[in-house]
Amino acid sequence: MKFIHTADLHLDSPFRGLDEMPTQIWQRVHQSTFTAFERIVDDAINQQVDFVLIVGDIYDRDHHSAEAEDFFIHQCRQLAKQQIPVYLSYGNHDYQPVTEQLNSLPNNVHVFGNQVETKTLTLADGQIVAITGFSYGKRWLVEDQTSKFPKKGTADWQIGMLHGAISQNNPDQDHYAPFTLSELLQKKYDYWALGHIHKHQVLNEEPLVIYPGNPQGRHKNEDGHHGYYLVQSDADKLTAEFKSVAPIEWCEIDAQLNHDQTADSLIEMLLHKEKTEDRFKMIAFNIHLTGQVNDLTKKLLANGTILARLQERLSEKGDYQWWPYQLNLLKDTALPKMTDLDQKYWDQSAKDVFSQAAVIDLADKLAKYGFIADQLADPSLVKQLRYEASQKLGEGDHDEN
Repeated sequence: MKFIHTADLHLDSPFRGLDEMPTQIWQRVHQSTFTAFERIVDDAINQQVDFVLIVGDIYDRDHHSAEAEDFFIHQCRQLAKQQIPVYLSYGNHDYQPVTEQLNSLPNNVHVFGNQVETKTLTLADGQIVAITGFSYGKRWLVEDQTSKFPKKGTADWQIGMLHGAISQNNPDQDHYAPFTLSELLQKKYDYWALGHIHKHQVLNEEPLVIYPGNPQGRHKNEDGHHGYYLVQSDADKLTAEFKSVAPIEWCEIDAQLNHDQTADSLIEMLLHKEKTEDRFKMIAFNIHLTGQVNDLTKKLLANGTILARLQERLSEKGDYQWWPYQLNLLKDTALPKMTDLDQKYWDQSAKDVFSQAAVIDLADKLAKYGFIADQLADPSLVKQLRYEASQKLGEGDHDEN
């Protein structure tokens, strides 16, 4: 048995917050979610998989564009030509009532209803696969759905599809079909195909419980490689291999700004900072100040002039291998000198304060809003808050001297 597990396609993502850029780059960015899924379909055909699982959030929003729906249907038809079935569920972004009358998808696509149900598939070698899942009928599902999943039956392979998040044991936070890992393991399934979290991760090895992440990162907090999992049977167990397909990678690159650098020399340095690779990159440069820096250069950095000049230079070349969308001016400020005891208390306090749970608790009712909840769930937010706090503490120490 061989299948592809993907989720969170977010076709037609608006990519909000990006400044003006050349048409050629914007088209590449806008098409990236489409391109990523097209690559998954191509891989499914080339790998001759038995089926494809798509665990929620096919579209970026409930009122998706006709372009996105037409594209998705076309890709499913490509799989149909190769007799590859698709099993999909809708998530919190593309929630909808599932009825046969509303289903315009080709016959090889099997959509899970708004209640937990099991669909079966007989493979070419006679093995029977049971797949259990459900679709969101509304944006929030605060009830734990795992109790409705049956335990493994007589099928050769039992797979669970669940678009949701690990329970925080807080009704103000658990909006997306909350579950616990222990609940999933009690079902004795052979594989849990998860969706909703946008960074690929393996929650459990035996049996495999996996978030594939989204195939294409949509902003700077979704950096690194993105793709899907190719899952294969090996005797009586399953193995999973991550496959990267994202046409665009979001990343941050550090650069040192020395005291003798002018705006022109800094631009030249940044132009040669990124090595050309196969993958197009959207780059945020973190400019670290070292020592006494040219005031004019600092001002040009702060007001966006250097970023605009850098983008202009790349546009003049017309060979777009990467694009800088942000320059962050950072001053590395050391924490105040501490005794061993002070350091101990700082480390312990930082551990308690700068945690995901503490940040979500501080956000209070704001965490009810979907787009805010998504940001709060990003581990990089906690890291950034801790960095900024340490910088403020360091500045305070220097001000007193």
